[in-house]
Parts: sequence; structure tokens; C-alpha cells
Amino acid sequence: MEKEYLSPTKICDTENADIKMKAYLLTKNSYSEKQKAIDIFNFVRDEIKYRFDYPYTKASETLKKGYGNCFNKTNLQIALLRNCNIYSGYKVYLIKKEIFFPIVPEEIYKMISQPTIHVSCVIYFNERWIEIDSTIDFELYNHIYRNMENWKYVKWDGERDVRIPEEYIIECEGIYSNIDLYLLNPPKFWNDQLLEKANKFIDALLKE
Repeated sequence: MEKEYLSPTKICDTENADIKMKAYLLTKNSYSEKQKAIDIFNFVRDEIKYRFDYPYTKASETLKKGYGNCFNKTNLQIALLRNCNIYSGYKVYLIKKEIFFPIVPEEIYKMISQPTIHVSCVIYFNERWIEIDSTIDFELYNHIYRNMENWKYVKWDGERDVRIPEEYIIECEGIYSNIDLYLLNPPKFWNDQLLEKANKFIDALLKE
């Protein structure tokens, strides 16, 4: 496996002191590489809440904020995994925008491209890639996605894949060690005001 799947990038800032410390604290009592990956997955999935943010947000910034979208959460997950010398990468998908319909205001939903991009984390274990998508935290799942067909919240066992339902996936674009060039593209429509509006919308849904 190529060393680039352990390397830092501009956005995946594995050398950041806060990232290093969090990786240590999450895994100091883990008894195996598999358990380290499980502990990191559980933290990123449920302690880093799903909210919208700019794709170019560094892993250390997402850790500090405590929230992020699929790009941000995957990026943080990979930064923590690479600190534990676990080979990890970005799996890039084209997906149907309908996945966002329950969690964004109508005006923002109309701005989302069809298809749209989704990113999840993969790790290289036992000579194969395992996908462990940490995007949807339990709170959001419990309020919204559990009512949607084929959505499941599973306890990851360190071996099987965890991914979004197949019916939302249009095409897999591949696995990459570095997607900085994509993440650093200017946002297509997001600005501070729209991010705030989208995140307040989710907050309101969770209070219902």
C-alpha cells in the first residue's frame, strides 16, 4: 500500500497538535488496529455532528468546531486514522440530491446539483478496502433518516462496509489518497448566510 495513504495534506492536517492529541486520547486504550479504527469511527460519526460547512475546512478546524458535512467528517476521520498509521483514503461518489431533501430548506435544495458529490472514508485492512461512512450521526439518524427506506444505523464491527443506501448512489468515482484540489475549489453557491440558514434548519428539525 502506498505511503500517500498515511501522509498529511493541506486540508488533512495530520501533523496538527490537536489532531495528534485527539488521536492519542481516542486510541490509547485500544487493543488492536481494528479497535483503533472502530473508536475513531464512533467518535467522528456521533460526536462530530452533521452540519454544513465549507469543503476546504481543515481537519483540525472541524475537530474544534465539532461539526461538519461528509467532506469535513471524512477528512477528520482520515486525519485521525493516519495518525494511528492506518492506511485510509477518500471514496468519492456521485449521488442523488434527494438525500438532502429532508434536511435543507427548499431554496437551498434547489441549488444543489444533480447529481451531487459524496465522500466517505475507507481503510485498508486485510488486503482490501473497507468503507466506513461516518456522515450521519445518531441524533440526525434518529430524528430524520430512520424514517427513510433502507437507512440503517449499525454498530461497526471493524470488518463490514458501512455506506449510504445503494439507491442514492449513481456512480463510484474511485478511491483517492488526496482530494485537496477538489476541496479547495470555490464553493458553487455556499456562503456564510446560507450555511447558517441550513444549519439552523437542522437544529430546528432536531428540536421537533
